[in-house]
Amino acid sequence: MLDKIKNMGSMIQTANKLKQQQDRLQKILSGIRVNGQSKNQKVTVTLTGEQKIVAIKIDPDLIKFVYENFTSQGKEEQIMSKSIMEAVEDAISKVQGEVVKKMQETGSMKDLMSMLQAAAGQ
Repeated sequence: MLDKIKNMGSMIQTANKLKQQQDRLQKILSGIRVNGQSKNQKVTVTLTGEQKIVAIKIDPDLIKFVYENFTSQGKEEQIMSKSIMEAVEDAISKVQGEVVKKMQETGSMKDLMSMLQAAAGQ
């Protein structure tokens, strides 16, 4: 009976530690913001460390250019989509690098690894 209580106490401590690590990681992620740009530098996407898009800026000159030159061909959506996707992909790449960098700087990489090991039952 006493062993079960000790095990329960140990489980609660582990859960509390994991919660603290999760909160710390969440704080780090929420503090990260990066800008990604399309290859033509006309679309900018702002992404958080949680990979949430918080802003998209499209240069009005790009919109004008696309509609003046590609509407008759029915390609305006394709051209605009390409620029937006490039900016999103650039932002994702940058945010992933920034997350790893911040986690290494703060020692949170170890927290993440211990959380993954705990989730895997190791």
